Amino acid sequence: MGMNALDRKITFGGELVPAFVGSTPNIIRATRKMTVTPIAGSNREYVEMEDAWNTYEQPYTMFVGNGSEDCVPALIDEVARVLNKTGWQVLLDDYEPDYYRLAYYKGGLNVENRYTRLGKFDISFVCRPERFLITGNTAVQVVSGGTLFNPTAFNAKPLIKITGSGNGTLTVNGTVMSFTNIADYLNLDCEEQNCYRLPSENRNSLMTGEFPVLKSGDNGIAFTGGISSVEITPHWWTI
Repeated sequence: MGMNALDRKITFGGELVPAFVGSTPNIIRATRKMTVTPIAGSNREYVEMEDAWNTYEQPYTMFVGNGSEDCVPALIDEVARVLNKTGWQVLLDDYEPDYYRLAYYKGGLNVENRYTRLGKFDISFVCRPERFLITGNTAVQVVSGGTLFNPTAFNAKPLIKITGSGNGTLTVNGTVMSFTNIADYLNLDCEEQNCYRLPSENRNSLMTGEFPVLKSGDNGIAFTGGISSVEITPHWWTI
């Protein structure tokens, strides 16, 4: 048997929002960033589309209450605590269990209070355009000369961990990165364009070359020299 409407939940920043989703949320997808310029003396427009997408707002209608008298105020206080986190957080809902989004909550609640036993309210999250595949958060050990398959139509910006010592090169789809004086391992955050060892140990000076992306389909990977192993967390996404 499937879940009914009031079985559905939201998780935000690693915590379950202590309320139920009251109705199936609208399905919203991000819009592309673009510049539209009217052409003088013409019925046409010049459209310049970017390879980038806008943030959007995802609304939910929620219910809170456990049937007890005067339960709503305390439960809403707990809802507000969970929602009002700082910065981008992981947002999950039961309607798309294979994906997660990065979102923030702008704040504020306006609760329809029904005899302090049941509360109804609308909330909205500002979401980054990506819907990340949960499977893309699993690190994959790759072999030199092998391939890694991207199941989406969008270029992914992975987290790469290289292990080894001394000097070496890593090549992804022809993009070559060279490394010097590898002590034991290095992390490459291809979205943040950052090479580091532990969160606070900057190692960008040990690397030359461009940070790679994982294109749709097969991605060729090779490594040489002192690099003994490569682990990739691909961060697959779609809109």
